[in-house]
Amino acid sequence: MYPKLKILTNKEFDKVICEEFINSQKGGIDFGAGIVKAHPNLIITRGAEGDRTRKIISDYFDKFYTKFDSDLNETIKNAQSKWRGKEKLFFNACDKYFNGHPWPKGRYEAYLSIINCNPRFLDNKTFQFYWKDKYGFPFIAVHEMLHFLFYDLVTKLLPMADLQSKKIWEVSEVFNGLIMAEKDLTVVTVVKTPNQYPNLINLQNKLRIIWNKSKKADKFILSTLFTAY
Repeated sequence: MYPKLKILTNKEFDKVICEEFINSQKGGIDFGAGIVKAHPNLIITRGAEGDRTRKIISDYFDKFYTKFDSDLNETIKNAQSKWRGKEKLFFNACDKYFNGHPWPKGRYEAYLSIINCNPRFLDNKTFQFYWKDKYGFPFIAVHEMLHFLFYDLVTKLLPMADLQSKKIWEVSEVFNGLIMAEKDLTVVTVVKTPNQYPNLINLQNKLRIIWNKSKKADKFILSTLFTAY
């Protein structure tokens, strides 16, 4: 059974993520710099923390969500429409590359965000999506949903694996970069060359050879997570 993805707003959660990412960097990306670029008024929170920072972010988000309420709601409607038109193609592609691996249980909720961080949460199968993302909602949804299936398959194949390890995170991101370039998925995302963390581009080029041997998720996982790279 395929999960039904709900697309929602969650302003309070968006505030929490902003506070977490305002000083965050990973994989060669400065998330905080991206937040400030979109919301210059939040520059005063860079390098700071505590109740004052939390209040500045909270007040700013309250005003922004109120001011752009109609635009945010329209973004939700457009995302729902686009995903409903593409979800069947996506699930069919997943069946092919994951050999019909069943989808894990979870909430499967996507929360609109006014900051471009797009974190995902494996424990409850939820993620955020940037409302102004240049690639559009289907691209983000495919990326995050693939993570849910990938990590669940890792758990099945390698029950003792540490899902929080850097190596598994790197391989998961590289896997997405490779599989999302396949035609079955580019027809869903309309993005022929998926973006990648700058620090993982060389690794992706290296592991492409392994992916191209079978183009199956299970074989890719077993071939990469047991190998030093």
